[in-house]
Amino acid sequence: MDVDLRPATAAVPAVADGTFRIALINWCYGGVDGGADRRWQQTVDVLRATGPHVVLCQEFGVPQPALRQSRYVQRTSNALGMQAVLGPVPPGARSALHTAILVDTRTTGWRVTDTGPYTHTRFGGTQAASWCVVELDIPGLPLPLHCVSVHLPARSAVDQLSQAQMLAALIAAMEGLVLVGGDINTYPRGGPPVTTDELECLPPHLRVTRCWTGADGRLQANHDVDDVFVRAGLLDIAAHLPADRRTPPKLRATGKGGARVDRAYGSPELLTAATGYWQVGIGSDHDGVIYDISSTTLRRALAGDELSDHRDHRRPMTPLPVRDHQPDTRSPL
Repeated sequence: MDVDLRPATAAVPAVADGTFRIALINWCYGGVDGGADRRWQQTVDVLRATGPHVVLCQEFGVPQPALRQSRYVQRTSNALGMQAVLGPVPPGARSALHTAILVDTRTTGWRVTDTGPYTHTRFGGTQAASWCVVELDIPGLPLPLHCVSVHLPARSAVDQLSQAQMLAALIAAMEGLVLVGGDINTYPRGGPPVTTDELECLPPHLRVTRCWTGADGRLQANHDVDDVFVRAGLLDIAAHLPADRRTPPKLRATGKGGARVDRAYGSPELLTAATGYWQVGIGSDHDGVIYDISSTTLRRALAGDELSDHRDHRRPMTPLPVRDHQPDTRSPL
């Protein structure tokens, strides 16, 4: 696959004390083209330089998984010094590429206490999931952190919405903090603004999933998946951060399709503790996205809640306006 090898588009500082870093990485066919791994190496170099503690991965794997998948997983985790959790191949995917999560348990003292989804179909599990999840026990935090790597289908708006709703229903049952990130394959309400002309110019397979027709007959962006995650009590972290905490300050597309498809939604407490956002070039047709969370601020935010009253910690503490908001003008049917 012909993908430009781009230098990093943003200088990412070293991780500050009392901060943990999350990266979203679409590896673009595993970063492997036949026998060449130069794109994989570039992505690994960026991750080594930026030092995330958790990497939420999409398109993770190799063209011949039966022969080389285990080797690929071990090679990548060894190169980064991280523990790998391999998720399922998303339904509708045209290749055997997985979701996955990499966690730095070696230097952080964090523990992976659970993983999902359960996929052994012989005993009633399901392979039809566009995500994988790890539950993390982080010293000093009174609640576990559930990190979810998601890769929603690109070619069916129905499947996108169905997968998002199933995931949101699971999130509603999780006790603790939730961070969902990855290749969402849809438009968010929070920037960058998209015009009708841009929608008309989308490749056909994206135009039929990322748009709907308004009452005036013109194409408008489909925000249904974004709305599902918001109804689940999660917030688009980058869209709510002030511009001076984002690099670049103005939200922009992360993929070649012209949308900010790579993004993270988190519990309100995670947004309260978010300190930075960077968009960087990697060996992929997507940019990598990096978020910093202050564990010190997060502990304070959680200490301000009465944990014994069983409050839903995914519910927004206060209404937060979305920057670059695009109103939904769809007429009711």
